[in-house]
Amino acid sequence: MHYINFKTLNQKFYLLDTFRGLSEKYILDEEKKLGKPRVYEECFERVKETFKEFKNVVIIRGTVPDTLPQVKAEKIAYLSLDMNCTQPEIAAAEFFWDKLVSGAVIILDDYGWQGHIIQKQAFDKFALRKGVQVLSLPTSQGLIFKP
Repeated sequence: MHYINFKTLNQKFYLLDTFRGLSEKYILDEEKKLGKPRVYEECFERVKETFKEFKNVVIIRGTVPDTLPQVKAEKIAYLSLDMNCTQPEIAAAEFFWDKLVSGAVIILDDYGWQGHIIQKQAFDKFALRKGVQVLSLPTSQGLIFKP
């Protein structure tokens, strides 16, 4: 955001998170068996402090998909998904798909990690439904381009 001087752009950056970990109601049984961490350090105040100079950043606290309707943007150019949980990530991808402009990117943070194989499989199915492919990056992230 500093590099591109984001605060001078006529764009909004939405950040949706619980800022304290996963919601039990959205963790699949298969994911629970993988032993994923569910509780993370409370960080909401630190996040607000980090982004305080950016008036065009909208921070939304709560679980995805519950908070998705709070995003008022009609055109999305960049979507980064790193929720460590399949259902919210797929829900977000579905919610935003029609709002993604041609050439927009989706970054899937955990796509290549064995501990997140259920997310990978879900995104492979998502990509197939949308007629696109997930590019597996050496960072273990996945990348989808909107046609």
